[in-house]
Amino acid sequence: MIQKIKVNGISLAVRIEGENKKGDIMLIHCLGLSHRVFEEQIKFLSQNGFRVIAPDVRCHGDSEKVDKEVTMWDLTDDIFGLVDKLGIKRLFCLGGISMGGMISMRMMLRRPDIAQKLILMGTSADYDPYKERYTPIIEDMMKIYKTGDTDKIKQAFRNSAEFIVRICFSQKYLEIGDNFEKWVSESLKGMSLGALYVSQAVIMRDSILNNIKNINVPTLILAGSGDIAVPVSESEKIAREIKGSKLVIFDSAPHIFPPEIPEKTNKEIENFLSV
Repeated sequence: MIQKIKVNGISLAVRIEGENKKGDIMLIHCLGLSHRVFEEQIKFLSQNGFRVIAPDVRCHGDSEKVDKEVTMWDLTDDIFGLVDKLGIKRLFCLGGISMGGMISMRMMLRRPDIAQKLILMGTSADYDPYKERYTPIIEDMMKIYKTGDTDKIKQAFRNSAEFIVRICFSQKYLEIGDNFEKWVSESLKGMSLGALYVSQAVIMRDSILNNIKNINVPTLILAGSGDIAVPVSESEKIAREIKGSKLVIFDSAPHIFPPEIPEKTNKEIENFLSV
């Protein structure tokens, strides 16, 4: 079930499934897509006694498009606001992939008691290693957006959506059925100036690498060896800093691996949650 909840003056879409017999699990998606990257995990976890809360970050999916500059900490505050609105005192587990992992780590630093466990997938605690590559792309898109030329804007976002999908998933997966168009369409839901501001916030993020050693909850780190968006070395940095964390690298898996290898992903999550 998808609800719309007003947080910090913004309407956020959030999918909630399950009965909370074993606790609440929040899963936060990556940049440029939506909570639907966790479709198989939502189904699996909700059927196994958990209540799963999967929001669409502002300017993504079905959440409101707000044309306002933001930082990673603003995005973090949005999710805190959602947790508070839902009356959740402590999550059983907090998890996120890519941008979602960046938000999750910041949540743990700001409120260490927000979750009992943490899952980080294909993410980074450091500065963006590809900042110099991506910044000009965002700046060019902003210039196009501000021209007001509808056709050029639509084409620019279409090109961006195709780029995002190609770096998130494997070519083999995208060639199956309508996977490519399905995810491009999902990405295009966020078409707005606000989405560019969110992208800028992720690319220009601050480094929290020296702070995450203060995260003191059981932490599972998942990454794909075929990730071309966030190098596996970023996950290895996190594993070195968070004491007692477990790092699992899926052979040949892409950046957004949950939809491609759901059984393997679910098995690692299940094992982690059961300990």
